[in-house]
Amino acid sequence: MKNKENVTLDTFSVLNSAGWFLTIANIAGITQLPWAKIGTYFLTLLLIALATAIIDPLVNKGGDKGGEK
Repeated sequence: MKNKENVTLDTFSVLNSAGWFLTIANIAGITQLPWAKIGTYFLTLLLIALATAIIDPLVNKGGDKGGEK
């Protein structure tokens, strides 16, 4: 049985989930964070995603030279 499904969590999805938790907790009154700070959190995540999308093709310009895995 070689076909095992692995569950992987990337850092971005964990940080995104944390942001949504902050948003819902703020709406529910659990936290008292200013909305500007939560918005800044999501804006920072967006900027990180954009920077990664721009930098990744530049770094991997040569392509995959490792062969087939």
